[in-house]
Amino acid sequence: MKLRTKCIFMLLALLVVFMSGCIDQKKEIILDEPGNISNYEFEVFLDEWDNDIPANTTTYYILEDKTRVQVVNIVINSSKIEIFPPDSLGGSSNEDPIKNFVLLAESANETVASSRTFMRLSNSSNVSDINYTLTQEIARNMKVINLEFEEPVTGFIAYTLDTPGTQSFAFMKPDSEFIRVVLPKGFVTGNRIFGIARPEPYDTSFDEEGRQTLLWISSKMGEREEAIQVKYYAESAPMYFFAAIVALLFGVAMVLSRYSRSKKELESVREIFELEKEYEKEGRRKK
Repeated sequence: MKLRTKCIFMLLALLVVFMSGCIDQKKEIILDEPGNISNYEFEVFLDEWDNDIPANTTTYYILEDKTRVQVVNIVINSSKIEIFPPDSLGGSSNEDPIKNFVLLAESANETVASSRTFMRLSNSSNVSDINYTLTQEIARNMKVINLEFEEPVTGFIAYTLDTPGTQSFAFMKPDSEFIRVVLPKGFVTGNRIFGIARPEPYDTSFDEEGRQTLLWISSKMGEREEAIQVKYYAESAPMYFFAAIVALLFGVAMVLSRYSRSKKELESVREIFELEKEYEKEGRRKK
């Protein structure tokens, strides 16, 4: 009877642990204050393959301190988007996973998804008054933040995420047709020694500020390519590396040259010493 009671208590304890784990799997995120619109770049990225019409686009602006990334989404007729914090792919955990949330959007039923609409929204000075919910949960063994609206919206959605602070940025492929990464000014990628982007970007360019911009197109990526990783480095790194190699080779050449001279000098001294020994031997014979 005692054994049976112990088994029941153990089962109850396991059930409590399991239930508490399930409850903690999903929680609502409450933002205390609206974000600052002036912190973001609301660029109207157009689909050049479809008569310059805006398309669902996610742009990641890696800040110069490399500890934060600003994400700006162009959404068209969307009622839900998934946000994967960097710790979903092994980054540092953060109790406040999303910051500086800015919403510049309108009901998709009451607006036209044109470049003119997005230009108007990008110049807005006030955030949109649209109801939404933010919840965090574990899905597919990864942390995900769900942003949901009561009805489909069209416009900009911007927020800031913390990153590990290294020169390597990895993220889950968002549910957008176009995916862009804007590197900090003075940093680039593409050198196999210093760092490349995987999978290979569809296009690489530089913007007006001299920042390297990488572009992926979801429909042209493989189905198994669920994550994108960008390893970047200072633009001057290859030059300094080459200069260091040249300096190292010059130093080696100098050491070898000095060693060769020293060896010749030692050989000359040895020859003189041997000649002196020969003279001494001949002098002894004459005596």
